[in-house]
Amino acid sequence: MKMADYSKGRNDGLALALKIVKEGGIEALEQEVKFRGVTNIHTSLAQKDLNLALEPIKQMTLDTVLALSLLTLRDEFDMGRVRMERFMKRFSDKAGCIMGDFSSWQDIVATIQKETGIEIVIRYNS
Repeated sequence: MKMADYSKGRNDGLALALKIVKEGGIEALEQEVKFRGVTNIHTSLAQKDLNLALEPIKQMTLDTVLALSLLTLRDEFDMGRVRMERFMKRFSDKAGCIMGDFSSWQDIVATIQKETGIEIVIRYNS
């Protein structure tokens, strides 16, 4: 890495930190540092801006997972329209809980583990 690139990155980081503190105070900066440590996300966007940018990606991901789930339920379990519509409604309710921060992926994984003994690992790039 060139020294100029390192200096630019450091300066960009300081500018972002200043912006976060001005908009939300030191607590907002502390939350930002915690968020980046937990998610291992390295970006020049603040968490608030990143969340806005990620919203359409999250929605598309949920749509594609729903489509794959419905195809699997139809192909493997011979579900018809009525049961698939029930599944879609419940899936949408659960997705809404995640999107609205009413539950977390950790909550979901823990519930599945507790109630069925099935262990699921959510992979994060590190």
